[in-house]
Amino acid sequence: MNRPLALLTILASVSSISAATDWSRFRGPNGSGVAETTGLPAVVDDSTTLWKAPLGKGWSSPVLWQDKVIVTAETAAAKRAVIALSAADGKELWRHEEDFVPHNIHKTYNTFASSSAFVDAERIYINWSTGTTIQALALDHGGKLVWKNDHVADYIHEHGTGISPVVVDGIMIVRSEFDWQRDGKVYTEDPEQQKWKACFVGLDARTGRQVWKTELPNCLNTFSTPVVHQLKNGKKEFICANNASGVMGIDVATGGINWQHNPGYNQRSLGSGVLSDDFYFCTFGTGGGVKEIAALDLKSGKPAPVNFDIPKGLPYVPSPLVIGQHMYLLGDGGILRCVEFKTGKVIYEERLEGTRGSAKFFSSPVAGDGKIFCASQQGDLIVIKAGPKFEKLGVSALDGAVNSVPAIGDKRLFVRTANSLYCIGAKGQPVP
Repeated sequence: MNRPLALLTILASVSSISAATDWSRFRGPNGSGVAETTGLPAVVDDSTTLWKAPLGKGWSSPVLWQDKVIVTAETAAAKRAVIALSAADGKELWRHEEDFVPHNIHKTYNTFASSSAFVDAERIYINWSTGTTIQALALDHGGKLVWKNDHVADYIHEHGTGISPVVVDGIMIVRSEFDWQRDGKVYTEDPEQQKWKACFVGLDARTGRQVWKTELPNCLNTFSTPVVHQLKNGKKEFICANNASGVMGIDVATGGINWQHNPGYNQRSLGSGVLSDDFYFCTFGTGGGVKEIAALDLKSGKPAPVNFDIPKGLPYVPSPLVIGQHMYLLGDGGILRCVEFKTGKVIYEERLEGTRGSAKFFSSPVAGDGKIFCASQQGDLIVIKAGPKFEKLGVSALDGAVNSVPAIGDKRLFVRTANSLYCIGAKGQPVP
């Protein structure tokens, strides 16, 4: 092969890794967790591990853009970074490091780098917490800082933060939802902090300046990332949920609340909701269980509650997954339920067993190539065949626990453990 042709072949191979799929935000296309691709292996071993790169502490999920994989990680005491790796070989391309002010977090289940990036053709967007504020910033694709907003909103920490940004039509939504007390426990003794209000903030994606701010009643600390709903008139809205305000449609351009469903849930919005065919579904829960849901038909532009059979063991942290006419609900305790989309009627329920026995999950399932990928806190990747009949395709031990959500590129799966980032695919496959 001559040199120019060889170079073109290499470049085509690199760009094909992620360009054919859209996984530029938390949980991929509009937070669905589903990618259109083929060739994803069911087993992780030497023949399917294309590369493995060490990473610092962090539970942010990888996102993809062309030849880059982007993550955040703690890099030193009171320092963290946005890091871009080559999707082809895992080598670091660049990093942008920032200082932060440590604060209260859940020391077992959270980090100071738990919010995932959002990427578009112009920029890479980040929001995270530092001290008692929410900070946002944007980088160009070479890792150079474009803008930084050091004080988007105030924030009071119960367990830290983890909401990821979403950018639509030039607006970046940043969420800051909290309460200064819970069950009689006061999280701040500062009278001024007790006046702070939860809010949504819309930033100009080009400059980082505030375009709008919508104040909300204070609520339990929220961790769910919005999805985007397009209305019949062409306008778009963010769908957000928290316990005090319920499920809301937030106008992208103005921040106005288009509609609300059931303000006054008793439990926390942790797992993100899913939107498919104008049907929105999410769960609300606590560490002791999940008892509340929202199942909404949004075809009219307003929320119409749907009769939904609520199965036991709904997920609290993992987000729902919709594939065609089936919805998959992975409970934190390891029970996977396949239910009828829009009705909740249970088709099957099975316990997922890993290499170490019973598995538990904070990571949300993702799907591609007719396979569902479930990554456990015990460090296993369990692969299930998509469809109404339960079939386990593979179980593989990774090098550490998984709390982040895998990303799917073209014929590649990217899984972040407590120690590493894996790129998984079939070696030697032809360039698509």
